[in-house]
This record gives sequence, C-alpha cells and structure tokens, in this order.
Amino acid sequence: MTDTTTDVCPLCEAAGARVVYETQAQMFWVVADPALTDRFAPVRLRQCDACGHVFNRELAPETISEIYRRQTATNRPVSADMHKRYDTLLEFLGSDRLVGKRILEVGGGTGSLARLLADLGADVTVVEPNDELQSLLGDQADRIRVINDFFGPGTLDETFDGVICRQVVEHIADVRPFVRALGAAVNQDGFAYIEVPTLEFIAKTGAYMEVHVQHLHYLDDATRRRLLADAGLVVTGTHDILQGHDVGILAQPGKPDVPARNPVPSRIESVVARRDAHQAFLAGFDGDRSRTAIYGATSQGVTFFNLFAPGAAPARFVDDNPDYAGRLAYGRGGAATIHPRSDELLTGLDHVFVGAYHHQAAITAKLADDGFKGTVWSTDPRRPTIERVR
Repeated sequence: MTDTTTDVCPLCEAAGARVVYETQAQMFWVVADPALTDRFAPVRLRQCDACGHVFNRELAPETISEIYRRQTATNRPVSADMHKRYDTLLEFLGSDRLVGKRILEVGGGTGSLARLLADLGADVTVVEPNDELQSLLGDQADRIRVINDFFGPGTLDETFDGVICRQVVEHIADVRPFVRALGAAVNQDGFAYIEVPTLEFIAKTGAYMEVHVQHLHYLDDATRRRLLADAGLVVTGTHDILQGHDVGILAQPGKPDVPARNPVPSRIESVVARRDAHQAFLAGFDGDRSRTAIYGATSQGVTFFNLFAPGAAPARFVDDNPDYAGRLAYGRGGAATIHPRSDELLTGLDHVFVGAYHHQAAITAKLADDGFKGTVWSTDPRRPTIERVR
C-alpha cells in the first residue's frame, strides 16, 4: 500500500499536493433505501506539484467499500447512442482479439458488455463487487463467470488474452497496484483496454458535474501513460469517446519510455467558475419545484441536483433506466423520486433540466416526440451558463 496521507500523491508519492477544488457531495447517485439520502462525503481535489496528478484522498477505505457494495448499478444502455458506444468499442477492439478468446472484464456493472462478448464467442470472466450483477445477468449467468469481489493483486492467479476495464481506474484509491494487477493479468501476446474520463475535458469546459465522491483520480494524457507504463503496458492506440469526455486506451505488455513528470499539467480553475455560474442561475430560477424535473439520474445529473438549495430542489427525476424506477436521488436540497418517462408525468411538468447532458439531443427529441409543452434547459458545461434549448 502507498502512503494514504491526504496530501501525498498516489502516483509519485510526493507530499504537499495543494487543494485546487473542494465541495461536499453525495456518496451515492441512486439508492433504494431512503435512509441513505443523507449520506455526503468531502471532495477535496489536490494537484501534485511534482508530477501534476489531480486526486482526492479524503475517503476512508471502508467508505469506498460501502459505496460500491450499495450503489445501484448504473451502466445499463437505455438509448441508441449508448448501444452504439458498445458497438464502437467492439469495432475498435476487432473480432480477432475477442472471438474464441479468454477475456477478463474488471468492473462489469450491469453485465451489458459481458453479454455482448459472450455472444461473440468469448470465454468471459467478470470481476465486479456490486451484489446486483448476478441477478441482472438472469438466464445468461451460466455463460459468464462472475467473481463478486473487488479486483486487485491476488484476486486471480491466471492470465487472459484480453483485459477490459472501463470507467473503473478513476474510482480506485490505491491505483498503482490496481493497474499493475491489470497488466499482470494480460498474456504476453494479449491486450489491455482501459477506458477513463479525461482531465482535459474537465479543465477545458469547467465540468464541475464530473467531479464527485466516486472519482478519486482525474487523469490527463501524460498521467495515463505514466500509470500504464508503471504496470508494464505500452499504449498502442486510443479512441475518442463523447467528444473528448472519455478516452479508450489500447495497450500491450512492454517497456515504454515515458517522462517521470507531466511537463504541462492540466489546470482546473474553470470548474469553480462554471459551478458558480450554474448556482447563480438556479438562485434566480422561479419555477415551481413540484412542476420541475431533472432528466437523467446519472452522476452528472445528480451532481447538478446538489446545487439546488433546500426547499428549491425539483421533486422528480426522469430516467429511462428501468432499474431506477421508484428509487431515489438526493442532494443538499433533499431527495427526489426517479420516474420513467410517461405522458402523465410530462403533463405535470413545466420545466425539465437535462442532467445527462451528453444525451441532450436524444432527450430533447424524446420530449418533443412526447408532446412536452414546457421548457427544456441545458446544463451542458460547454455552454457559458444554463440555457433554454426548447
């Protein structure tokens, strides 16, 4: 284990990293138990002056464990764009790397990708701590080997033709041993595919809604390459996801030569400015909270919801994920029930804020097709403030 002092960089272990952003955020995005809707934790981002890495080390290990045991699984595809993302990934990896191969997926979520890999004829093993995965796989569980545990050194004593780890690395406190374990699980002739959000997107757009309790690391290109090099992995290709929001990295075992520090680290001063601009807009928003909803109980939508003051927060979320129906999202303004989109629900609304801003075009089109007569607001951080889009 590396030093867990909150100002010590988890990558280079230099002390004295300075605070660059802080807030109180929800521990969970979607919950079934109302007793969990008062659970918050500190987000205190620090940036290492030695190597440039941005991280949050404020959470106790037992808190991190609780989050991933109790958080509702969140990655079920519910739109054409989300399904296309899987298709694009499989095309990027190529059938030669997958068909008939032994594939390890670390962090399987709802099992959506594991099912597709099994359909291609891959021999799939999934390591996933969330207790819901086995039941979500249903009658397909016999085709997919599930290890219901946290992944790390010692989890598996075997190697695979391919190791896939999507949207997980940024959540891991002791990240270097974790990524080393990913590298150690790859056959000498195999591949690793690692997908993470990019710090560059946050720095460029001021996307405060991408900063939350569950992300402990914020990685730019130089940091990503150093982390993989430390695990004995050489980057062989990348592909852009959601206009730079995420990046998929293809790597293979090797000995890359990368700089020990980031020569031009990304800066995130814009995050405070964008958050404050959105909060100022909401302070002047006079819509009836009982006739206002947020569309998308995603990490972005729930983080945006946390800006609403007590007594002013919308009473509802709308989400197309059937697993969320009847569950709760919460923020400092209280809790809100999550509903599927329906004519009855939309008739009772005057305002909808698009929390899942990456899917704004699809959401706006759905609302138009359903005949929604109210106002649709964009929370996209690439706009200067919250703006009416319909």
